[in-house]
Amino acid sequence: MKFKIIFFSLLVFSLSLIAELKAQDTKLPTYYRQSLNVDSIAKYTPEALILYPQVNVYPHKNFKNARERRRYDKLVNNFRKVYPYVIELSATYNNIEDSLKIMPNEKHKEIYLKHREKQIMSYYRPIFIKFTLSQGVLMVKLLDRESGSTAYEIVKDLKGNVDAFFWQTFALLFGNNLKREYDATGKDYDIEFLVLRYQDGSL
Repeated sequence: MKFKIIFFSLLVFSLSLIAELKAQDTKLPTYYRQSLNVDSIAKYTPEALILYPQVNVYPHKNFKNARERRRYDKLVNNFRKVYPYVIELSATYNNIEDSLKIMPNEKHKEIYLKHREKQIMSYYRPIFIKFTLSQGVLMVKLLDRESGSTAYEIVKDLKGNVDAFFWQTFALLFGNNLKREYDATGKDYDIEFLVLRYQDGSL
């Protein structure tokens, strides 16, 4: 859990306030899946079977006006910049979690965590302090998506171990929305839509 805190803490150095992303009406694409037993088909079919990779077809996105289109284009550009770092951090977090599981005691874990924290902060801080506000907010949302922990849960773990500056900045960053979870089919559907497109190589 501590490294979830570290990942979110990295963003604090460059952000001072948060703006709520406005929900829109477009729905995520609906997928229809059907399982086929290829071995059974091949057994009774003399012809050669050619298997093609899955292709996801996404609906055309309509915009009410030019402002809405610019807002979406900005989100796409921010996503392309931010998401590769989210993937990196998620892989790093999983690696750290695996390492902690095989350590003999809490003392070894503490030493290891301090070492990795220093490495991560040294590498990522110069990158993240250059993020814009909207990029920082998007980063937080995507890390929440990957880690499965809300900002409220992370702040709760930090209680008693953080100075006044951190609390003040964190409060400004998240406003009164600490307990809101990542909402893939609601307020965050545009972000989830981009994740799906990124994962299948269409973005």
